[in-house]
Amino acid sequence: MLSRPEQADPGAEASAERMQRRFSDLVDTCSRFARDIVRDAGWSGGSAALFDPVIMNMEIARTVFGKWSLDILTLLYMRQSAGFQEIRRGLGRISSRVLSSKLARMQETGLIRRDVKPTRPPRVSYSLTDHGLTVAKLGEPVFLYLRLSSALGVKPDPSP
Repeated sequence: MLSRPEQADPGAEASAERMQRRFSDLVDTCSRFARDIVRDAGWSGGSAALFDPVIMNMEIARTVFGKWSLDILTLLYMRQSAGFQEIRRGLGRISSRVLSSKLARMQETGLIRRDVKPTRPPRVSYSLTDHGLTVAKLGEPVFLYLRLSSALGVKPDPSP
């Protein structure tokens, strides 16, 4: 849970409390949703290799949250489509080799699509797939919460 520093403005205090309640409700809803999906899919611990959440989550985390991956996902979410050099310039200090590798990995996992335009010379553009767009949209509330919490001076509760 988060604690707020002392605030002089009662309106700001009430607004911060409403925001905190709404995010708490969202967390509860998301948690229930995930449990319901796991139950409805029949993932009750059958094949450990296929449904072990730790193994699966680590692989997903390496792909989505690995170095540069989140940057690429965000850039394509904001721009909708971009060429290789446009992505490279947008990210700053990433080498062509690393960018090429990251794009290939994200394409393999279904987060982005690579479209080759039939022009001379051929032009390649990258965009989010429906799956990638869903992942980006699911991340929006997380980043919004972190931005708003920071702006309001919300700090984590101290450890006991």
